[in-house]
Amino acid sequence: MRIHMFTRAALMTALLLTPLAAPAQTTASPAETRYQPFPTIWSGVYANEEADRGQQTAARLCGRCHGPDLRGTSQAPRLTGAAFFDRWHDLMMLDVIAWIQSAMPGNHAFFVPAKETREVVAYMLRESGVPAGREPISTDMDVLSHLLILRKPN
Repeated sequence: MRIHMFTRAALMTALLLTPLAAPAQTTASPAETRYQPFPTIWSGVYANEEADRGQQTAARLCGRCHGPDLRGTSQAPRLTGAAFFDRWHDLMMLDVIAWIQSAMPGNHAFFVPAKETREVVAYMLRESGVPAGREPISTDMDVLSHLLILRKPN
């Protein structure tokens, strides 16, 4: 229990001490420019190989409650698709990773290691329709704290 409280406190401190990223501009279409202050998950933030490992990891660690494919059960909600975006839209990638590491499983029987958490998140992203990139999810907390989760752009 002490490790859980320490981890949550460390993550929150890191979030509070992380400087804000400089705003960037992205082009929505040739005729329209939108202001987008942070990079988003739609820029290829995980690798397919990582999501493949995440599928196995999710079945092993999360499947008992959320189902082996993370589509939910009578015990726990779906973690992919619209349910993923309903829960995490407008939050940062670090939020979902910190939540899994500090609050899952619900009975706090163990702590989900960072590598396995990133693999599960990669699988969740892929199953939610987010395209893969070439590199795995970053291990840099600063990068993760500035990576925005958004629903699919129109």
